[in-house]
Amino acid sequence: MTDTADRIADWVSTNRYRLGLPAPAYPRVSLIGTGESYAAWLVRVPDADPLVVRIARRPVDQLPRPMAAELAGMALVPPGLGPRPVLLEESPVPLGAPFMVTGYVPGREVEPAGWTDELLVAHARQVAMLHAEPHRVHGDITTPVEQRSPVLSLTAKVADSIAWWREANPDVAGDPEVTALLPSVEAYVAATEPAFARLHRFALIHGDLVVPNVLVDDAGTPRYVDWEWAEVGDPAQDLAYLGGAVAAPPWYLPLPSERVDLLLRAYVEAAGDAAGPLDDLRVRRDAFEVYERFFSSLHFRTRRGGPEDLRSGRYTDAVRLLTDGLTARLS
Repeated sequence: MTDTADRIADWVSTNRYRLGLPAPAYPRVSLIGTGESYAAWLVRVPDADPLVVRIARRPVDQLPRPMAAELAGMALVPPGLGPRPVLLEESPVPLGAPFMVTGYVPGREVEPAGWTDELLVAHARQVAMLHAEPHRVHGDITTPVEQRSPVLSLTAKVADSIAWWREANPDVAGDPEVTALLPSVEAYVAATEPAFARLHRFALIHGDLVVPNVLVDDAGTPRYVDWEWAEVGDPAQDLAYLGGAVAAPPWYLPLPSERVDLLLRAYVEAAGDAAGPLDDLRVRRDAFEVYERFFSSLHFRTRRGGPEDLRSGRYTDAVRLLTDGLTARLS
């Protein structure tokens, strides 16, 4: 770890002009977090805003999205909601793997008990700001507009996702718990299709607004990190991932129906006409909750028995909580 910090410090010092840093610029470097895709290192230089160096932890062809696409998404984010994109280094030579440099988002992850009504409302307002710019078609940011679609079908997304799982990991897709739940998931999502058919306004979405990707500063302002799933999509998706009836801390908050209503009402108040009908927004949010929790439970199944799971049991617990929650939600 010390070697990596030293290599980052040397690289930053050598490349200070590319990064817009003053000279001399030998920084202090510290590890601030590791995820499945990246390790994040905080870089502090006197008389300059902090930076974050995110080094890929897996081969770039196995990342959920290309690194360039994530930076392209960050470039569209309104100021104050997330990190600014700074630089992409695709060569593994300087630090042993490709990496990106971004601005630093101050704040901390808030435990479920700390998600007060005030924080839920603040989150809703920030998300409404993110969604303010309208788009008429949805899809990956790097896909040409003419190749995107003006219609979003969550039924089609379920079909595509389960087809991917059956090819990529047939053991997980064939798990008896998965095959028992799938027909109920498909039926629930199919029943929500009319609300999706009425959706004609899309927006830039974060795409993965689970609890660990929300950082809250001392003033109570939430901001968002890890934009690898950013795309133009349905705003209801960003409102679904935080939590709901189907919960599994630390990723998803337990939110009873009345707190989901509070979140949605605050969002509609902040977003205005851009939010569309509240009833449709609620239907789509609930559908994305079922969709996300089901496919996250498949992902967490691949992590059971790994080093982290053996230490903490967090993935085994998450599979149980999500499976039980979905079974109760869909029964």
